[in-house]
Amino acid sequence: MLDYGLKDKVVIITGATGGIGRAIASEFYDLGAQTVLTGRNHEKLFAICDALHTDPKKGLEPLCIPLDLTAIEAEETLIQETQKNFNRIDVLINNAGRVDSRMFLKSDPVFLQNMIHLNMIVPYNLSRLALPHMLRNKYGRIISMTSIAGAMGDAAMSAYAGSKGGMAAFTKAIAAEYGRRGITANCIAPGIIDTEAAHTIPAQRRKELRDINPMRRFGKPEEVAYLAAFLASERAAYINGQQIHINGGIIR
Repeated sequence: MLDYGLKDKVVIITGATGGIGRAIASEFYDLGAQTVLTGRNHEKLFAICDALHTDPKKGLEPLCIPLDLTAIEAEETLIQETQKNFNRIDVLINNAGRVDSRMFLKSDPVFLQNMIHLNMIVPYNLSRLALPHMLRNKYGRIISMTSIAGAMGDAAMSAYAGSKGGMAAFTKAIAAEYGRRGITANCIAPGIIDTEAAHTIPAQRRKELRDINPMRRFGKPEEVAYLAAFLASERAAYINGQQIHINGGIIR
């Protein structure tokens, strides 16, 4: 296994109960990081933590903090609990998000606000709250999950694409402001990844999406996790302010 220098780094992973979140949590745990996992589903979250903590010799026990990050003060609670337990924050992975499609003329203000809240405002606030702790240590990695839709747009995805595009934009601003202080900020923009969410897409549409992909398949959650681990490592110290696509080669 490559040494990414992540041993004992404190890594917050939001949306840890989703397919990509679980894969990221597993990858960082295997690399020796102290993982802090959050998600709304209490039972699923603790089941994931129990599944990770199968090797007591590692001396690592994931910290599970069940939260709905759209609730009042939830973002502050996550950062405060992490700091209280470990006295540092090295990596923030903004993975929690909401995917929903609706034609533009049917996207009422409430639908838009709900999409923007979880997909853009929550990661914005978490980044703002985590940064002072990173600056104190002169080291930090902020990695946010955007989307192929946020960069390329798609029919019936105006609210979702807008929220993810906004995340990419503020990430670039963070990178410009704090790169000289040892902090990098980057985005990962997945295409269709083979998770439970992808299985809700109608079969015919899934076939169409596979057929237009140069690799004729969907991505694996682990492939996204490998990229997240690399971006969090010292090996990626000069990668800053980027949105890296992981979609099998879809270009338009």
